[in-house]
Amino acid sequence: MTSLVASCLAFTFGLIVCSALLPGMMVRDLWSAFKAALICGLLSAVLGKVLFFLLSLVFFFPILISGPLGAFLVQAFVNAILLVITENLVDGVRFVRWRTALWAAIGLTLLQMLVTRAVAG
Repeated sequence: MTSLVASCLAFTFGLIVCSALLPGMMVRDLWSAFKAALICGLLSAVLGKVLFFLLSLVFFFPILISGPLGAFLVQAFVNAILLVITENLVDGVRFVRWRTALWAAIGLTLLQMLVTRAVAG
């Protein structure tokens, strides 16, 4: 339970920071970021594993060659897809381009990995 709360709060904080750093991303307020974190977390629990599995099958050879970096990039791509879906569900979070969502997803994936390791260990 602690890991879930920490991940949600870190994702909220990450959305706010990414919106400040990425010119093509807009988060209206803290409440919008929190709603987006909750919805993206639910989508990740429901669709994330399936999307990761399907994309891993498609990109199996590059992941095999590049190892953990390839798996990280596939996870970031899955998170970008989930962010775009979340953008359509939450009023107050917008991405100008797909590329912006991908950069935000890379930053958020890295942040999630750090928070998960910090809470677990």
